[in-house]
Amino acid sequence: MAIRYTLVSTQSGAASGFPGSPAGGAAQTTNFGFNVPGGPLESLIFRFQGTLAAAGNLTQDLGGAISSLRCIINGETAFDHRSGYTTPAAATTCSQFTYFMNSIGHNLSTGVAASDTVMDYYVRVPLGRQLPAGISRIEYTLGASALAAQATTTSVEVWCVYNDNYTSRTLVPAATSVTVGAGQQEVSVRMPANEPGVIAGVMVQNQDATDTDITSLRVISQSDYSVDQSMWRFLNSDLYNSILYTAANSGDANELLQMKPVQICPGGLFIPTFGLSRADELRCQITIAAGGAGNVLLFTPVLVASAGAQASPGQTQTQAVRTSTSKAILDISGAANA
Repeated sequence: MAIRYTLVSTQSGAASGFPGSPAGGAAQTTNFGFNVPGGPLESLIFRFQGTLAAAGNLTQDLGGAISSLRCIINGETAFDHRSGYTTPAAATTCSQFTYFMNSIGHNLSTGVAASDTVMDYYVRVPLGRQLPAGISRIEYTLGASALAAQATTTSVEVWCVYNDNYTSRTLVPAATSVTVGAGQQEVSVRMPANEPGVIAGVMVQNQDATDTDITSLRVISQSDYSVDQSMWRFLNSDLYNSILYTAANSGDANELLQMKPVQICPGGLFIPTFGLSRADELRCQITIAAGGAGNVLLFTPVLVASAGAQASPGQTQTQAVRTSTSKAILDISGAANA
């Protein structure tokens, strides 16, 4: 029936969480929490604003300086992403964070491409939660990489998007971290046992931008053969120039006032699984080139359930443990046996 946008948090200054906002542009991890009204929470919008000390302090989209983002709703982790690598002043390609967000929904991570120093960057985190009537609690942890110098006039806003017509519940759980060797090996991507939903896809991230480290990957339940990276990028439409990011900081003036379309995010590969059921953990066979031996890969699944689905309770105790100080004193004294 209606969408409502509610500003619920504004952080500014050196401790705002904006990349490069501390003295010297140091890395930082910030934690913030706030109370929000109940209702149909479709998503959270994060807005990052600030001015870089110099254009060369960031040469890719601002997502390249976001090392992690975790959102907790009423004590439940609903979104937990961390990047395999961040090189904000060295890469001119699409960041792993922006690539992941835009692989699970159109326009979930983008920014104004009008300047190479003035940043206005947006991230929309899909949630799909029916918050109970009254007051709910949202907390987030934001990790930002270091920049060469301190950014100024920085702020991070958080907006709640309420929409009583949202149709799905989205969960991004913690990634499975695997140290790989050269050759073919099997990887089991862990799934939270008590959460509803099917597997919509999984993001695979290398620890660096060496794209040739991952030779091929097979989702065992969906393929009889290994599928190489180029074919996966055909299957997920990356090759159709569907990766878009702000490249205003790349040093090319032609990239101002437009998004840049590309075919790859180096060291990043999104595998669509199209609602794969969760009879088991997600099992993959991955083939690693010799140069990738010893690398740490992150496998981040995306779980989607119907609107209104709830997490099942965890393990519960079935036997009552009844305690009584009076009975304990009586038993110890032996008076009951006299």
